[in-house]
Amino acid sequence: MNAIILAAGLGSRFEEWTKTKHKALLPINKVPNLERTIQFLIEAKINEIYIVTGHLANQFEYLTKKFPGVKLIFNKMYKEYNSIYSFKLALPFFEDSFIIDADTVFLENIFLNLKPIQSTYFTIIRIDQENEWCPILDNNQKVIDIKITDEQLPSLSGVSFWEMQDCKIIKQNFSNYLQSKNLKKPSLYWDNIPLDLIETLNITIFQLKQNTLYEMDNQKDYLKIIKSIS
Repeated sequence: MNAIILAAGLGSRFEEWTKTKHKALLPINKVPNLERTIQFLIEAKINEIYIVTGHLANQFEYLTKKFPGVKLIFNKMYKEYNSIYSFKLALPFFEDSFIIDADTVFLENIFLNLKPIQSTYFTIIRIDQENEWCPILDNNQKVIDIKITDEQLPSLSGVSFWEMQDCKIIKQNFSNYLQSKNLKKPSLYWDNIPLDLIETLNITIFQLKQNTLYEMDNQKDYLKIIKSIS
């Protein structure tokens, strides 16, 4: 079991803040957010951690010295291409993997009690729900679709787990999405690939408690998180 963290993005919605500081390294309780995530993973015995970097990649280098299990994967196309390309670079390590968005802020170490044996979207109901990706389940608790809505439904949290067999299916189909027209679409994410393959994958959900984690997309989100934990 390993973890792949996607941290190549420009963080442009943070405006001037992220011109000199990567958003994943903004401090939470005086510790860079991504460093906190790594600490949580290691506490849960997940020691093999891959971070896909791009924007301000040099700022992540200290993590490999501080945490021997951390490996960096540089995405030189981070300005031109979306997260599908970032994920392509991590494909060799995609097997029984947690996938984590670098802008996810964990207030609890959710990994300590997670022992998934099936591919799982970890979901949360947000208090201020905007248009979010909300899984639709069948009677067997299998994800059969994802609805983008502002309804108060469990939505994707920025954390998922992928079991080996589903990893193989995604890998086998990944090349179908590597055309330049797809990679240059900012509205497409790596998550669109398992969505396209949803009928062939065996995914369930695990709903996290509210306030377990937050997503920081912009300055307002970050300041709200800091206020909530002060």
